[in-house]
Amino acid sequence: MDLAHILEELAYDMGGDLPREAIEAAIAKRNAITPHLLAILSDATQRIDEVIEDDNYQGHIYAMYLLAQFREKEAYPLLIELFSFPCEIPHAIAGDVLTEDLSRILASTCDGETRLLKQLVENPSANEYVRAACQEALVLLVGCGFLKREAVIAYFHELLTSKLEKVPSFAWDYLIACCCILYPDELHRPILQAFEDELINENFISLQDVAATLTLDKTTHLYQLYHDAELIDDTIVEMEKWVGDYSVQ
Repeated sequence: MDLAHILEELAYDMGGDLPREAIEAAIAKRNAITPHLLAILSDATQRIDEVIEDDNYQGHIYAMYLLAQFREKEAYPLLIELFSFPCEIPHAIAGDVLTEDLSRILASTCDGETRLLKQLVENPSANEYVRAACQEALVLLVGCGFLKREAVIAYFHELLTSKLEKVPSFAWDYLIACCCILYPDELHRPILQAFEDELINENFISLQDVAATLTLDKTTHLYQLYHDAELIDDTIVEMEKWVGDYSVQ
């Protein structure tokens, strides 16, 4: 299958069937197709209204997963730019991928570089679920051995105490959840303050949930993170999750 045919097959949802042959061909032609996939991400940012309006267009989604599988570092700033749009635009362009896999896609492409992730976390105009995905990407990078736990704990302390605006949002809720995944013993005081300041939706995570985490053995808890953290390794396996409820937008 030539490149033009592959890209055509990956561009649109043609009835809900996974274009397995095209994906396999794209993987086999990794070096040749990577510039085209990067161009798709860049183009999606430039014509965001068209991407949103065309319910059948899926090219940027396949590009995201394939470039994540390829560990393509050049995709990282393009993804950050694409998901920096405010309000509901990120969900309109990515659907459930935003909450299900964006964190893993970002962690798979950033090569341990965190500056852009942090910029998006700290951007009050960014979509709150995108900000949460960036927080989770940092946790995944710890689990996969790219970052030291202590470095991310120190950053989360900065978010809790100064770098996250004191306005309730899912970014705050998920920050507490991420702290718990990393084991929050060093962060207990600022976490308590966040609850006292009524920044956290306790229907999502409660102070009792934090306390319960702290009763667990720290070594065993962190082992689970190191064991379970996964990057994007197989686009076909990942995309099969959407078959049956296929349109991700």
